[in-house]
Amino acid sequence: MKVVLDPSTTDDLLRGLDPTQRAAVASDAPLLAIIAGAGSGKTRVLTHRVAHRCLTGTADASHVAVLTFTRQAANELRRRLRSLGIRDGIIAGTFHSVALSLLRQRWDEQRRSHPVIVADRRRLIGEVLGPKHSASTADYVSDIDWARARNITPQRYASAIAEVGRSSSAPVSEVVKVMAAVQALKTKRGVIDLDDLLSLTIEAMQTDANFANIVRWKIRHLFVDEAQDLNPLQIAVLDEWRSGRDDLTLVGDPSQSIYGFNGADPSVLSILETRFPGIEVIRLTANYRCTPQVVSAGLTALSHLNEESPKLFSTRSDGAAVKIYSFADEKDEASGIARLVESWRHPMMRWSDVAILARTNAQLPALREALLAIDIPARILGTVATDPVQRAIREVGDLPSSTRISVWSRDTRSPRVDADDEDDDDDDVEDVIARRRVADAVDEFLKEGGGDGRTFLAWVRTNRPFEDDFQQNAVELLTFHGSKGREWDNVVLAGCEQGFMPHSSAKSGAEQNEEVRLAYVAITRAADQLVLTHAQSRRGRKRTRSPFIEGLILATPPSTMSADYIRDQEIRRDSRVQVDPVYESLCVWRTQAGRTASIKPQILCTDEVLRRIASVLPKTIEELAEIPGVGKSFALKVGNRILDAIQDGLN
Repeated sequence: MKVVLDPSTTDDLLRGLDPTQRAAVASDAPLLAIIAGAGSGKTRVLTHRVAHRCLTGTADASHVAVLTFTRQAANELRRRLRSLGIRDGIIAGTFHSVALSLLRQRWDEQRRSHPVIVADRRRLIGEVLGPKHSASTADYVSDIDWARARNITPQRYASAIAEVGRSSSAPVSEVVKVMAAVQALKTKRGVIDLDDLLSLTIEAMQTDANFANIVRWKIRHLFVDEAQDLNPLQIAVLDEWRSGRDDLTLVGDPSQSIYGFNGADPSVLSILETRFPGIEVIRLTANYRCTPQVVSAGLTALSHLNEESPKLFSTRSDGAAVKIYSFADEKDEASGIARLVESWRHPMMRWSDVAILARTNAQLPALREALLAIDIPARILGTVATDPVQRAIREVGDLPSSTRISVWSRDTRSPRVDADDEDDDDDDVEDVIARRRVADAVDEFLKEGGGDGRTFLAWVRTNRPFEDDFQQNAVELLTFHGSKGREWDNVVLAGCEQGFMPHSSAKSGAEQNEEVRLAYVAITRAADQLVLTHAQSRRGRKRTRSPFIEGLILATPPSTMSADYIRDQEIRRDSRVQVDPVYESLCVWRTQAGRTASIKPQILCTDEVLRRIASVLPKTIEELAEIPGVGKSFALKVGNRILDAIQDGLN
C-alpha cells in the first residue's frame, strides 16, 4: 500500500536541508550512493530520502527494507521514519534480524522447528579448545570471525588467507580443525550462530526458487546505513536480495570504516562505480559539527592514507587552534589533562560537554582517577551509549514542521501496538518515561512559538530541560571506537603516540590504514575545542609522538601550580571585562544553537543584530521583537533563550 499525503508534506522533507542534502533526498536515481562526511547529517538525509520516496510514490513502504548494523540504530531509524509519516509495514533492522525473520517464515512453512541461536561464538570455540589448550582462545576467535565474515568454509580457509596475504593468528591447520569442530558441535546441538543466519539465507535463496521469489517480492527497495561497515557475507546477502535490481541506496563514509577486525570492507564505497555500474554518487562535504580547525586536523590524519582526501569543509566560523600537549610520562599526562579540563570550565558548560578519548580501554581508569582527584566528576562509557532521552530528542529534531512535532508529542502519550515491531524496545520502561519527558519539553517548546525540528534542537541546547533526568553531568571517557556516532563540545585525545596511534597491533597495510581512519573518527568528535596529548615515556619506555598529528601546534599545557597558568587565567578574566559580557553570552548562545540546528550561526542571527540586542537589553519578548532584524516570529521562537543569554551576561 503506497502512502498518499498532501504534496506540502514532501516539501517539508526538503525544508532546512542544504542544496547537496536536498539533492540526495530528492534524487530520482534508483541506484544511489551518498558519501556522507563526518558531521554532514547522514541519518537525517537517509531517513528523509526513504520518506521522500515513499511519499512521492517511487517506493512502496510495505516493500522497503532499511538495513543497519545494531538493534539500537535500527530502532532509531524506525522511530524517525514513523515521525516522518512512514508507518505502513516498513522493514528496518539489522541484516541478521531481517534474515532471521525471513528464515522463520520458511521454517514455519516447512513445519521445521526453529534452531536455537547462539549470540556469542566465543563460548563454542572455547568449548572445542578445552581448558588445557595452550593457545589463546582470542586468536582462534579472531581468525574464525574473519573467515565467517567472508563465508569461508574450513576447507577454503588456507587458500583464502594465502590469497589475501593475511597472517593467521593461530596455526592454519589448527584453525581449520577448530572451525570444523565448532560446526560439528552446532549441528549436534541443533544451534546456529548469527553469521549462520546470513549463510543459510544465501543457501536458501540459491537452492529454493520459491523462497527467493517470495523474498524478492517482499523486499524491493533497499537502503543501507553505515555502508562502509558491510562485510563480504553481508554484501553477498544484499546481492541475493537485490537479484540484479538497481533499487538500492547506500549511505556511509569510507573514511569512517573502522571495523576491519569484524570483516568490514571499506572498498564497497571507494570502488562504487566498479561494484555497482551506473550508480549515482552524491557527496555530502559540509561539516556542521566541527570548527574549521578540527576539520583540518581530521584531514591531516587522513592524509596518511596515501590517497586523495575527501573535500570536506566546515560551515562554522573559526574556533580555537587544535593543540598538542607533551607530558613527561603517563601520570603527568593524566594530571595534566585533568588540569586542562578544569581550565575549560565556565558557567554555561556542563562536565558532560567534555570527552576524553583513548585508543584502548586500559588507558581510561587512570585518566578518570586524575579527574576525580581534583573533584571533577567522570564516568567511563561502554562502546555504545544508550541514552533514551537523546534518542527521543534526535527523533524530534528530524521532524520538518511544528505540526509534525505536535503529532509526535500526541502519539508519544498514546499507547501504541505495532504488530510488525517484535524487536522494537519502545516498551522498555526507561524508554517510555524518557519519551514522555521529551514530550513535556516539546509541549513547552510549542507554547513558546514552536518551529521545525532544528529549531527544537537549538531550543533544547540552550534551555537544557533534561539537566538531571537521565544523564550524569560528568566528563565522559571512552575509546576511539566507542566514540563513533557521538560528539562533544570539547575533546581530549590522550596517548597520541606510536603504539596507540597507530596501535602496535596494526601490522598489515590494511590495519595501518584502519588506524588512520580511527584517528580521523576520534578527532572529528570535537565540535569546538580539540587537544591531543602524548607522553614522552610510558611505563619507563620512551615513546614517540604519533605521525598522524604532525604539523599541529605544540603548546604548553596548563598547570595549577604555574605562575604562567595563573597569569593566563587573569588575562582571560580581564579579556571578558574588555568585551561586552552580554554580547559574548549572546554569541555563545548563537554558536550552540546554530551548530545544533546544523546551520551557520550567522544565518541564525547576524553579529549586527546581536550587538543591537546587547545594546537595548530587552526584558520581554515584545521588546525583543521590536529590535530591527529580530522580528516577531524569531522572537517567539527563541526569545526566551535570548533573554536567558542576556541575563547570563549581566550576571
